[in-house]
Amino acid sequence: MLFGATILSLAAANRDCLIRDAETVPKLDLDACRPEPVSVPEKTAVLRSLPVDGAVTHFSTGERRKLDELDPMLCSQSRKGVYEIRIITVPQAWAGLHARAVLLISMPALVLLTSEELQALVAHEIGHEYVWQQYESARALKDAKRLRELELVCDAIAIASLRRIGVAPERLESATEKVFWYNRERLGVALNNRNYPSLKARRQLIKEMTNP
Repeated sequence: MLFGATILSLAAANRDCLIRDAETVPKLDLDACRPEPVSVPEKTAVLRSLPVDGAVTHFSTGERRKLDELDPMLCSQSRKGVYEIRIITVPQAWAGLHARAVLLISMPALVLLTSEELQALVAHEIGHEYVWQQYESARALKDAKRLRELELVCDAIAIASLRRIGVAPERLESATEKVFWYNRERLGVALNNRNYPSLKARRQLIKEMTNP
């Protein structure tokens, strides 16, 4: 299967992190795999390092609702209150996890995506915690192939996370495609585009995990 190698790479790092089912696609045991959250002193230091300006603090009713509806995802992964959520003004639709302590969401992403799509994007970012050191090592080595593999691992974790809160995995597909085309039409090809799997690969992963 397409994502088999990426799942196995995660298993190699921690062989107790997977539930194996001979009849279905392997499912991630998110509770067993979940890393310890950053400590309060670490989080405090990260927050102090962030720019004072640039965060959005005023939202429409719909935007506030989308942010509030992230709670089920954060709670299911024991990250409610662990992450500081900041909405930032950058041109691209984007979300990222900074130093495992700050969940950054761009204003275009907040506006563009539905509540469930935003949950899916956040679920992917939570997935990065599970492979944090592997990802940082691959980035330092400029290993684009490995980075693409790890992005698919994060997608797999996101799909498992979405299932836990009753959100269809297809929301990850629609969120990914909306963000991709929004950014491509406005900003062109990203400089780090080769570090990410193609939309086709991501669609195939979702198809395989939802239709074993």
